[in-house]
Amino acid sequence: MDRDAAPISDAEPPLREVAFARAPVALCVVDRELRLTAANERMAVLAGRPAPDLAGCAADELLPGAGAVLRHWFARLLAGRTVSEREIVDPIGKRTFIVAATPVFDAAGVLVALTVSLTDITRRRELRTALARREREIGAALESAGQWIWELDIPSGRVERSRHWHAALGFEGGEGPKEERQLAWGIVHPEDRPGVLRHYEQVLSGASPVFEAVYRIADAAGRWRWILGRGRIVARDADGKPLRLLATSVDITRQKRIEEELEATVRQRARLERELVEANRRLTELSEMDALTELPNRRKFDKALTRELGRAGRNEPSLALVMIDVDDFKSYNDLYGHPEGDECLRRIAGALRGCAIRPADLVTRYGGEEFAAVLPDSTEADGVAVATAMLAAVRALRIPHAGSPHGIVTVSIGITVRHAERNTKAPATDLVAGADRALYAAKHAGRNRILIAGPDGFMRPVPVPEPSPETPQAAPPRAMARRAAARR
Repeated sequence: MDRDAAPISDAEPPLREVAFARAPVALCVVDRELRLTAANERMAVLAGRPAPDLAGCAADELLPGAGAVLRHWFARLLAGRTVSEREIVDPIGKRTFIVAATPVFDAAGVLVALTVSLTDITRRRELRTALARREREIGAALESAGQWIWELDIPSGRVERSRHWHAALGFEGGEGPKEERQLAWGIVHPEDRPGVLRHYEQVLSGASPVFEAVYRIADAAGRWRWILGRGRIVARDADGKPLRLLATSVDITRQKRIEEELEATVRQRARLERELVEANRRLTELSEMDALTELPNRRKFDKALTRELGRAGRNEPSLALVMIDVDDFKSYNDLYGHPEGDECLRRIAGALRGCAIRPADLVTRYGGEEFAAVLPDSTEADGVAVATAMLAAVRALRIPHAGSPHGIVTVSIGITVRHAERNTKAPATDLVAGADRALYAAKHAGRNRILIAGPDGFMRPVPVPEPSPETPQAAPPRAMARRAAARR
């Protein structure tokens, strides 16, 4: 470090203190006893303590291991030597810092302290480690596929190839490329070179965005192999002139020798890709579909609700969320058996689906005997209308339920609404929680009813007409029919 640095007393105190306190990096002053005498705002944030509280704090208390580094730096500076920045890992917080220091001399030129800076490079190290791991994975994949990467420096005409090209062409691992192998197109068969250069010139001129050419090169035994090379321009100068071409090469000798097999492989690959796309599309549909009711499942519900809440714009639309739960469903399963319980859920799912008629409305099976509906661009009145229709539709099924006080299967419904005019920004979890509270309030109030969770937290009942007693009942479930026959 430079001993000609200004003495600590030469700077104007107010300016020096402001610059120190508001510096964009974490700074502190450490005396020769390895204790902090001052710390700026960034250092206080890093330490999680007010800056005045750091005065007198030992360096090791702030960052374990820092004391030994600072002691070493003091010794070097007192010996007239320089110091360089170091990496220190915090064993407690698992963070990594770059620590650097500048000596502070008094008016007599005596070293009295160090101004120390801390820079958190934890994220940088993580990214570096991840990049190195990714490079190893890519290298392994290239080697397994018999491919290699090469980069052409266009102004000099020289090529750098990855180590995988040695293995792909049968060269010994340590064998370095000969001079002609370093020059652009020097390894290309003379008969193929004009065609390769034509493709290359098209990329340089901008006529084609991709370099792609098939050509022959010699392997370690002198045999010509067919190669497919593909690449793009990856760097240009300030005038837009190409500087670097990055490309990959793969050995296609066998494919060239057996043209029919290659064509069949290409056709098969295209077919497999189409099938894969279709399979992925179908898999996505199946992963978001409940197998029993054929309604969208909880995963689809979460995605749809998050998407609708994320719709941006000056006038965000209202949204109604409806939660439906089958009343006394456990006792239904106990009375009639699980197969009939499954059939009951399927019939209810069909009834609920028929009540949400707009294309954007989504009725889902939320889980177990619980369903949920997302109604975009809907007011409270819209939500109430749909919920009322759902309640009536399930009643109209007239599914007998001896364990219900109503004698038939019914549902309880809770509603919550995001009101556009109130500019609410409630997250999905809050909306679901509000509808869920309304749902269970409806169940506690006697079931077979609808409650709305208002923005003030209060629950309001929705008047719903009682079902007509003249409505004909459906035939009893199969399990009940069998039991009735056994009694007879």
